[in-house]
Amino acid sequence: MLGLKISKRDKNIVYSVSALIGVAVILNATFIWPGYQSHPSYDTFFVLALIVALFPPSAVDLLDGRWRTAVNAKIPEVIRDIADSQKTGMAFTKAIQYSARLNYGPLTKELRKTVSQLSWGLTYEEALDDLARRIDTPLIYRTVAMLKEVGRSGGKMYEILDSVYSHLREVQDLERDRRRQMAPYVMIIYASFGTFIFVVYILFATFFAEIKKIVAQGAAFMGGVNPSLYFIWFFHMAVIEAVISGFVAGKMSEGRMSGGLKHVLILLITSMIFFLFIIGPQ
Repeated sequence: MLGLKISKRDKNIVYSVSALIGVAVILNATFIWPGYQSHPSYDTFFVLALIVALFPPSAVDLLDGRWRTAVNAKIPEVIRDIADSQKTGMAFTKAIQYSARLNYGPLTKELRKTVSQLSWGLTYEEALDDLARRIDTPLIYRTVAMLKEVGRSGGKMYEILDSVYSHLREVQDLERDRRRQMAPYVMIIYASFGTFIFVVYILFATFFAEIKKIVAQGAAFMGGVNPSLYFIWFFHMAVIEAVISGFVAGKMSEGRMSGGLKHVLILLITSMIFFLFIIGPQ
């Protein structure tokens, strides 16, 4: 699973640049070409600006989220190995240093940096606090808080660490269960969006197509029905539903709004393809 650690500073840069590019596209469409009154061309450029503004942040959030998920998955293993080392009589800080020699995937680099900080003279509490700030997930903050208490407690610390390991595994099991339970609801969101798109297609393929034929034959009583206007309205509705549904899907599946960026992007691109290439401007 491809993941990449991305700092908050780099994220903010990506978000800012993407937003500026999106605003530039909207300003060009408004004041240069095609103009804010040129529907549906202007609407197309507006959605294109949203896609351009959302694509880099969604990619960054996806890669960083996968990295943090991979790190969280290895945290209980570190606790278990520290406890095993303690059972052999190894001191707590020495047990941390020994664990850093093992392979924990993306967590290995962060753990070895913590060990280096210990060798530079930092206390284990300061080193663990810095580890938590670098990884920046709720699970690592909880783990570091427990490890600091374990280091202060003394006695048979491996017994406490075994309890911490069991607790962390239970937390991760609960999180996996939550994701599995939420997955059907995310699929329902996509299905409802697909149903809306299908109904719009049926309307334009049958009802509005027949109206255009009747008007072309000279029937004045249907002249007030404008398929182009309905095309714009339905396009706007699809865009609004894509944005709202995408963020709801992210909140439900990952527990955070930023997790919905990729869902919003997928639904917006689907809307663009559907209205521009399948239905086509009326």
